[in-house]
Amino acid sequence: MSKVFNKKVIWITGASRGIGASIALKLAKTDAILALSARTLKSFNKLKKELTNYKNVHILPCDVSVPEEVHNVNEKISDKLGNVDILINNAGVAKFKPFNEFTIDDFYEIIYPNLFGNFLCSKFVLPSMLEKKKGMIINIISVAAEKTFTGSALYSASKAGVLAMSRSMREDLRVKGIKVIDILPGATETELWNEKSRDKFGWRMMNPDNLAGVIIDVLKKSLSDNLMIEEVIVRPQLGDLS
Repeated sequence: MSKVFNKKVIWITGASRGIGASIALKLAKTDAILALSARTLKSFNKLKKELTNYKNVHILPCDVSVPEEVHNVNEKISDKLGNVDILINNAGVAKFKPFNEFTIDDFYEIIYPNLFGNFLCSKFVLPSMLEKKKGMIINIISVAAEKTFTGSALYSASKAGVLAMSRSMREDLRVKGIKVIDILPGATETELWNEKSRDKFGWRMMNPDNLAGVIIDVLKKSLSDNLMIEEVIVRPQLGDLS
């Protein structure tokens, strides 16, 4: 077991699959105490089998777009494991289609978990971090926050909102000892993409395990008190999908 985190409590949202699951599997092999959340416990069925032997992993259901659920999960983590030292905001959804085909329901379905959910999780973990004058919030965003892609109006809007909020948050909180770090990945082979897209472009996409390795390297280096890695952009070797 790698002993670099000194039993820090790390909460990963959207941890049941994709990038979140890859981060969780790697961190499970360290001395960190992990709280993993996703919308339903059922979504963890596959990952649970791989985490069976790790006693430092705790799984909780949480819809990050619902204030009461985020509040309750943060309270459960604090009561059972200790206050959150590191929050990894990874939960998110995507829909890709022309703007004229989006509905009002689509707007809420994407903006609420991606932007509002990020706000809620960050807001609820902050009081204990401010009290300790120490903590870390890592936001897994997307290159779509800054680059225009067709069919991506709502997803890009949600991620651009997170990036703008995160940058302002960082300036508010850095003097209080809290680090806010943005990770902007390019196309990664996860279930965020439909099967047709993965079949066509999967060979060009990044492997989520490799990306998770980069994120954990950033996390480890950020444990130093006197530096903050602010933003990291990671793209496939051949660049963005077109």
